[in-house]
Amino acid sequence: MGDMAEGWAEWREVKQKKKRSNLAASTAMLTGAGLSFQSNNGGIHLVLLKNEQFIDFWPSTGLWWIRGTSNKRRGIQKLINYMKAAS
Repeated sequence: MGDMAEGWAEWREVKQKKKRSNLAASTAMLTGAGLSFQSNNGGIHLVLLKNEQFIDFWPSTGLWWIRGTSNKRRGIQKLINYMKAAS
């Protein structure tokens, strides 16, 4: 394998490790914050409920949004703050 291909393979592995780390850390933060969620696809996609609104969350990337809207958001702490905010 050439140097360039090896570099890309290493980069891909680092990115995959980071996503696995994010998945575990974000899921633990949600649990630690006392928030309940439904886990789909082995924990890759989590669904939370707030005031009859479903929130889809991908903990490996930090992406989340309220279903029915097009406003995509990022960040586990922002999600926790949103979930805990009074409606």
